[in-house]
Amino acid sequence: MNNPITPCLWFDNKAKEAADFYSKHLKHAKILSQNPVVKEIEVDGEKIVLLDGGPVYQPNPSISLFYMVDTPKEIAQLWEEFSYEGSILAPLDKYDFSEKYGWLIDKYGISWQFCLGDIREVGQRITPFFTFAAQQYGKAEEALNFYSEIFKNSKIDGILRYGKNEAPEQEGTIKHAQVALNTKKVMFMDSVQYPKFQFTEGVSLIIHCESQSEIDYYWEKLTQHGEESMCGWLKDKYGVSWQVIPVMLSELMSNPEKSGKAAQAFLQMRKLDIEKIVQATLQ
Repeated sequence: MNNPITPCLWFDNKAKEAADFYSKHLKHAKILSQNPVVKEIEVDGEKIVLLDGGPVYQPNPSISLFYMVDTPKEIAQLWEEFSYEGSILAPLDKYDFSEKYGWLIDKYGISWQFCLGDIREVGQRITPFFTFAAQQYGKAEEALNFYSEIFKNSKIDGILRYGKNEAPEQEGTIKHAQVALNTKKVMFMDSVQYPKFQFTEGVSLIIHCESQSEIDYYWEKLTQHGEESMCGWLKDKYGVSWQVIPVMLSELMSNPEKSGKAAQAFLQMRKLDIEKIVQATLQ
């Protein structure tokens, strides 16, 4: 199984505006598809889903988007554009790991980490970045091992730990780790400095599945000590939200003759059942 993973960002009726903003300012970005609820954009080959779900959930920096920038001029421009009406978590400055780096929340509530560097160091322009804080503090290493076991084509690229003199962080916890889960790189960090960063449905990860057996596999593994939700959504034991979705669903939802019946069927489900969804569209 080599199922791709796509970040999904939750908005309160701002998804179209945000999609236009991101596709205008980010490198090699474009809108791939859109309907009244869901927009999909691509940024230098990396896909992101924007979901207009209303005011129920809000994103926060527990999962941010780590963005590799090629030039000092570009990072300065991005910082100016994305910090406008937003808030700054770490100022754009020189750090021991980068000549230029900054962490902010944009005006839509989405958290971005902009880092000047060579994209070959990561292999992709945008990388989901998990911050384990509050009650999840100290669990980053456990989580990266947990996910690496579930996603079979996985590889831990590197782990950097906090040292003795980096209080208030606990020595040995994860300062930065990079893991390839199938084809998607993901980053991890423990941080005691951000107690309000708790995983929510505001940023989730979509797993695209070709078959029912793949849906069953990921659903069983990720709900262990977690919880099931509706419409293919679940929370794992760390509180991270995932969507386990069949690839064929996007085709059905783009068909005006079948989308209504398909939606009526899967809205009643927890784990999605491909056969039942298809049969519903034939009635």
